[in-house]
Amino acid sequence: MSPPAAAQPASPGRRLPGRGVLGIGLVILLAVVAYRETRPPVFGTELNLYKVPTDFLVYYRAGEVMAHGGNLYDGPLLGELPFTYAPFAGALFRGLAVAPEAMAATFWQLACVGAVIAVILGVLAQRGYRLDAPTAVIGVGAAVGTLALSPVRDSFFYGQINVLLMLLVAFDFLRKRDRFTGIGVGLAAGLKLTPGFFIIVFAMQRRWREAVTAAVTFLVTVVIGLIAVPDATTFWTKSMFESDRVGDVTISASQSLKGFCERTLGTGTGSTLLWIVLVLVALVACFFAVRWATRRGNQALVMCFGGITACLVSPFSWHHHWVWLVPLVVCLVDLGARAGARLRGRTPGVRGWLTEQAAMIVTLVIVFVTMIPYCSHQISVRFSFLGQPGLPAPFDHLWILWASVIMLVFAALGLREFLAGRQQAPQDAEDAQDSQGSQDAAPKSAGAAGA
Repeated sequence: MSPPAAAQPASPGRRLPGRGVLGIGLVILLAVVAYRETRPPVFGTELNLYKVPTDFLVYYRAGEVMAHGGNLYDGPLLGELPFTYAPFAGALFRGLAVAPEAMAATFWQLACVGAVIAVILGVLAQRGYRLDAPTAVIGVGAAVGTLALSPVRDSFFYGQINVLLMLLVAFDFLRKRDRFTGIGVGLAAGLKLTPGFFIIVFAMQRRWREAVTAAVTFLVTVVIGLIAVPDATTFWTKSMFESDRVGDVTISASQSLKGFCERTLGTGTGSTLLWIVLVLVALVACFFAVRWATRRGNQALVMCFGGITACLVSPFSWHHHWVWLVPLVVCLVDLGARAGARLRGRTPGVRGWLTEQAAMIVTLVIVFVTMIPYCSHQISVRFSFLGQPGLPAPFDHLWILWASVIMLVFAALGLREFLAGRQQAPQDAEDAQDSQGSQDAAPKSAGAAGA
């Protein structure tokens, strides 16, 4: 598999097709989100978004501990909640304690809002769409609409760091490749180990220079943590191996393959062996899915596959770790928009415009069905992760099963190409342009890696 292009856009400056239907769909979604998140019962419970978030307070307490030269891993920092992140995160969180906690939480949440918007617009830009005013409005509206997804809604509810980590990874996948590519992944891994999986994704793409850059950056964060955090060695020698510090893998909020195995077979050798087999299958599926997307210059989709697979193979994945569904939604809309644009090209005029809008309607229906299991419990308790334990098997593991189906569908496409031995990307003109950009960039990338 040739190294990908420098996040080469498919057709620079093209207009986003189907904006009419997409805009109407967003208005409906925003109305639902606004109603669900502002109705009186929400304000009267602990489920509302308008409070200082619990997990953010753990970060803030870590910053206070660091400011006073204390230890991060001695015991709980907030109630029974310990600090589960790498020492580098603790070193950075020291900056949170310079402001009152409510003020710090406000700026934290605003930064997370900006991160979601930036990732959505970044995906659109990487796919070659012109970020004109209508497209930008759609992007911002989509960012607000992501509150309908449980991973995003609960990332804000808990004040989690997930969307900021996604932005760091996006820094490497959605922009033009240069000598700094890989630093974002390395920093994200230094804050929270799971994004280190994207180093494997770089290797799958044969982006050796980026993989090395990410690994070296991660090692730098380890050194910084060892210098700045008094008990940093405790994390690397003990705490990081205590999975129960993160959570009980058997609870419904554990949305990973390991959680699936232990809830299905119980703890023991059988569930461990099944988990190892499923992890290997997930890695193979990720490879072929990444191969399929890379040959089309679709780095945004590569990022989605990496994030989803990381959630699947991680020993413990909270439901709010799955923020990678946000760029996945945008990528699915992009695939549908391209199909609509091709159909319109064959039938110009009013019929062509109507065909394009119809294609977007079909796309939105597909996106809706794909995201049903991941909806916020504010939208539907029955289908959210909270309601899944009440569903009959195997639907009580719908998050994991649905994600596996998504990965296997794209992996099947990649495997079919691999078995066919095709040397060129598909005949679609735009995809062929992406592939040509990848091939043109490959010698330069190889030279840079050799340097």
